[in-house]
Amino acid sequence: MVEVTEQSKYMDLLNAYPLLKTDLVKRNHKFKFLVTPMGKISLWEANLREVSESAEMSVDETVSLFQELIDSY
Repeated sequence: MVEVTEQSKYMDLLNAYPLLKTDLVKRNHKFKFLVTPMGKISLWEANLREVSESAEMSVDETVSLFQELIDSY
């Protein structure tokens, strides 16, 4: 089981859990940008704290969402 924190790297999680790409968009439309080629480039080294800003969510909400989705796989 993976522990997701605000310091978890966004691309590491996407690479480990490819279903996150579509499931995140289903849960919050603001993640649509994050899975585009431009979003991937701009967030290549981003952690979930930085991703939460792009998705206009709190850090806690973002971490919880990622953890919930990953736990469901």
